[in-house]
Amino acid sequence: MSVFENGLCWTLYQYMESELVHYFEYVPYTEKNKNVYSPKLLALLLQICGYIDTVFKEMAKYQEFQKIQECQEINKLEKKDYKRYNIKYARKAFEKIYKLSSNNGGYLVAKLSWIGDKEIIPFKAFATYKSPEWWHSYNNVKHTWSKALEKANIENVLEALSGAFLLNVVHYLSIKLLGQLGHLKTVIGVSGTLQDHFMPEYTFDQLLMESVSQLKPFPYDIRVETPLFLFVLIK
Repeated sequence: MSVFENGLCWTLYQYMESELVHYFEYVPYTEKNKNVYSPKLLALLLQICGYIDTVFKEMAKYQEFQKIQECQEINKLEKKDYKRYNIKYARKAFEKIYKLSSNNGGYLVAKLSWIGDKEIIPFKAFATYKSPEWWHSYNNVKHTWSKALEKANIENVLEALSGAFLLNVVHYLSIKLLGQLGHLKTVIGVSGTLQDHFMPEYTFDQLLMESVSQLKPFPYDIRVETPLFLFVLIK
């Protein structure tokens, strides 16, 4: 059973989100504060990006992806030459599968008390074959944190965490778990608003397998919400 199916991946994500939400109680995200940095944010940035690095590798192990060359390459590197692996390999594989540079067609916002909803596209740089700025900042603080502490700021940590959230709401195995836990809701539009719509598990599973077979987003309107983030996909 994978780390998505047994809930470990989601549990670790929830812990990291709760840590940032708690930090915002003391230093809220505002335009003036977005460059604030601290040892606490340094620890969070290292943890979140290390988590994303591992999640990409776990995603590549999904049996339905074993025929995809880019995923095969990630698996080979992890086994035989892990020092060569970097986020470029994940970008090649999962931009193709999940279109991360456009949130897989969905709308992702951070719900911030002081400024309202902030739309985020954490992997937008993938569209131009680049790594996100927050990932570059992570690499800087990972290797020379004593000289690059200012890179561990609120803006980069929020963007990185939104990336971790997005991976959980687009990966097929994670979608299944989030649906079972009640975090992912299927919705329908009623009078200009979205309302929860109950879908039998059998139907949900059929639609999910259809998505997997075609490497397309889940073919139904969905909403995933946590204390900090909201993801909505409208077909």
